[in-house]
Amino acid sequence: MKKKSLFVLLCILLLTMTTVFGCNGKSEKSSEQEGKQALVFPESTITFVCWSSAGSPLDTFMRQLAQAAEKELGQSIVVDNRTGGSGAVAMSYVNSLPADGYTVLSTTGSMTFSMATNVVPFSADDFTYLTTAQAEPSSIAVLKDSPLETLEDFVNYLKANPNGVSIGGFAAGGFHNFVMHKFKKAAGFEATWIPFEGGADAVTALLGGHIDVAFITPSSALSQIQDGNIRLLAISTPERSVNFPDVPTFKEKGYDVVEMLWRGVMAKKGIPEDVQEVLIDAFLKAFESPEFKKYMQDFYQEEFVVSGEEMRALINREVEERTSFARELGL
Repeated sequence: MKKKSLFVLLCILLLTMTTVFGCNGKSEKSSEQEGKQALVFPESTITFVCWSSAGSPLDTFMRQLAQAAEKELGQSIVVDNRTGGSGAVAMSYVNSLPADGYTVLSTTGSMTFSMATNVVPFSADDFTYLTTAQAEPSSIAVLKDSPLETLEDFVNYLKANPNGVSIGGFAAGGFHNFVMHKFKKAAGFEATWIPFEGGADAVTALLGGHIDVAFITPSSALSQIQDGNIRLLAISTPERSVNFPDVPTFKEKGYDVVEMLWRGVMAKKGIPEDVQEVLIDAFLKAFESPEFKKYMQDFYQEEFVVSGEEMRALINREVEERTSFARELGL
């Protein structure tokens, strides 16, 4: 009887030890595996999805970042251009894929206009924000032989001749339209906006004499500006740009128009935080690489880095401001 009781107690003890140590061992192994997976990210090729066409400023940015970030991440990065719907096509595609960090989406300040005007079926809460990298101002561009030689000429002429010159730029209700709208309110003149499908289209129209004035990012007409065929009357940087030191700012001329169109990267909502950290860290290091810095200098880009939750706050603030603008225009 004693032997039988002892045997039962021994079985219970063995069962308890197996349960405790077996579960703990499995849990520890699972934790180790999860930690290991996070540490080795990425394990395969990463895709950068760009919502603009090949050769555009956004596409160039994504390709330059891909080259620099490959060295930091230790994996190849391919760029996939998916245009259409002011970014909606690319956004929908990225949101159809797993939230694992292997698909990174381009983004710009123009997205906040698309969200404010409901051009895209997404809100600021639908994405994970990684980091911005650069920013460009808007500028007033005219041909070299334009009688409008200064910003004062531009304002005075339009005050005397409302809608007296044709003015255009990328998109209705977009960044450059927004800058022009703020400027005309501050300066007190009347003008009608002519929208184009892209910044390059506006530059082409200006060069062809189809419009008198274009609001553009300087990189859209960099070669024409450098060779003197296009002159800039003003630029929307906070202070004079080191890239265009001879061009006055709106602000120094007495107009509170300081706006920058930034570019950066985001991803589908819900990617793991440790994966976000790996990506952000790699991108920040990529920005400091000699190759990326040379690209920034060659393309006259302003450094503008805001990451993670600060980037989300920037986007929320801009969407709110752009929504007020869209309401004023009835968009």
